[in-house]
This record gives sequence, C-alpha cells and structure tokens, in this order.
Amino acid sequence: MRKYFIRRFIAIIPMFFLMTATYFCIQNYLPGGPVQETLARIRGMGGEGGANKSIGLGPEDIKKLTHELEVQYGLDKPALTRYFIWIKNILTLNFGDSITTRAPAIDQIIERLPISLSFGIPGFFLTYLISIPLGVMMALKDGSKFDTFSSFILFVTYSIPALVFAVIFLLIFCTDRFLPFGALFPLGGWRADNYEDLTLVGKIYDLFKHMFLPVLASVIGNFTVFALLQKNSMLEVIRSDYIRTARAKGLSETIVIFKHALRNALLPLMVGFGSVLGAFLGGSIIIEPIFGLPGIGILSLQSLASRDFNVVMAIVVLQSLVILLGQILSDITYVLVDPRIEYK
Repeated sequence: MRKYFIRRFIAIIPMFFLMTATYFCIQNYLPGGPVQETLARIRGMGGEGGANKSIGLGPEDIKKLTHELEVQYGLDKPALTRYFIWIKNILTLNFGDSITTRAPAIDQIIERLPISLSFGIPGFFLTYLISIPLGVMMALKDGSKFDTFSSFILFVTYSIPALVFAVIFLLIFCTDRFLPFGALFPLGGWRADNYEDLTLVGKIYDLFKHMFLPVLASVIGNFTVFALLQKNSMLEVIRSDYIRTARAKGLSETIVIFKHALRNALLPLMVGFGSVLGAFLGGSIIIEPIFGLPGIGILSLQSLASRDFNVVMAIVVLQSLVILLGQILSDITYVLVDPRIEYK
C-alpha cells in the first residue's frame, strides 16, 4: 500500500502538468490579455477607435507600443517556451504580477484565501456531518413518514438555486422587515470593523455571525445529493446477504448497522472527495458577491473579466493541487472506512 500511495504522489506531477498546460493553452487563445488591457489603460478610455484619437496615438504608435508590451510580458516567445518559463517561476512561488493591481498574484491569493476557507471548510464538513446520518436514517426508515417528509424537503431545497437561498436569507435574517426583533446577522462582509479590538471569544462569535448564512446557502443544495446517495447506498447494503446473515446470527441491530453496514455504505460518498474539497476551498462566485465576501470566488471572477491571467493561473494551480491531493485523501479515507480494500 505504501508503494501505491508513493506512486499516486508521483502521478500528481504529470497530472499537474496536464491540467495547467491545458488551461495555459486556452488562456493564450482567449481574446484580450495583458497587452490589450494595458493599451486600454494607456488610452484612458478602455475603448478602441475613439480612444486613439483622444491621446493622439496613430496606427504606427499603437503597433510599436504593442510590440514593446509583448516583449515586456514575454508574449513575443512561443507558447511552449512561455509555459516552461512559467513552470520554472512557480517553483519559487513567483506567479507574476497582477496586471490590474501591479501586486504579486500570490499575495492576492494569500490575502483572499482565509476568507474563502472561513466558509468553505465549515461547509465541507457540515455537508458530510448532516448528509450521512440523515441518509442513514432515511434508509432505516424507508417508506415511513420521516422518509417521505425528508425526501420532500430535500427535493424542494435541491430545486431552489443557492443564489435564491442567499437572497432570501439576506432579506429575512439581515434586515428588520420580517423579524420583529430586527436583523440577526450582518448584511455583508466577513468580519466587523472593530474585529481587531475584540476578545478571542468575540472574534469567534463575530466570524460565526458573518459566515453562518454564506455557509448555509452554499451547502443547502448539496444535502440532497449527498443524503440521497447515502440513503441508496445504505439500502443496497442492508438488503445484502451478509447483513441478513449477521442478523440471523443474533447480532444486535446496532452492531449490524454501525459495524457491518455503515462502513460499506460510506464508500460511494468518498468518490469525488477531491473535487468536492476543491470546490469548497476555491470559493464561490455565487455566494461571495451576494454576502460581500472578498474571497477567491470574487477574485476569480474579477481576474477573468479583466483577463488578469497571472492571477487566474495562480488560482488554477491552487485548485489543481487541492483536487489532486483530495483524490489521494479520498483513497486514504477508503482504507480507513474499509480496511479490506487493498491498493496495488
């Protein structure tokens, strides 16, 4: 097994090259880019035709300036050469500078990452902690009123987009229009203005107040998928022959369910562990803007809109590593859940 995990870690290297090279090629063929963005700023209007006349730049001036900018950004070199230069730089965590802020791209990631982690990590664990016991209960009470009612609620929450839930939460819990005692949570932001002056308990409570609704809005739709997956997996296991044999041997229902059935029923939820983890840690381009959280999600959106490719590629590297390491973590979890599994 040790050899297997060593091979999996080694396999990360070509997978990382494949993932980053793919996006690097795509972004090279996208319209716009650092040269066009810089030209737009130089013109002062961000437009094309009329802007040139406003500062007196003729076609030859634009052509000369474009070539100088391409040399400055290294775009005069072939794409493959630029990719390996980029790989060489990121080994020292040099992702280049943002073309919009002129600050190092890695600094922007480090600055925004804690904000996304503050609601991504709780959301990740909350999804599993609620979905697994709920799915098990629905399987054990299959066909009961509890199962029917739970399934109905889950399908309702699944049919409503996270965007709508976020707006509803803001309207009900962050304003004084519906609740008689006023707003329960702040309208936006990820911490109070006087956060640094608060005690440790006060800081934790302040973060809880700011992150509770974003976490709830981001995971409420996931409960349906995970809970129903857990329910169906549990139903399949408890109807299998070895569970009937365990019951026939006189084992208690608690031992049958939690020792023999639950372990095998958990395995399907481990599939895609890495991608789920990457999605939560990568921030949300839906939830963050609504709740005013300046995290990785908003940064991704802004960077794509401004063709700030250095920042975009830094985010791609972060998410690629999280997904690849998450897949290995998924394999380890498989072994912990069911030690009979052998990797070769």
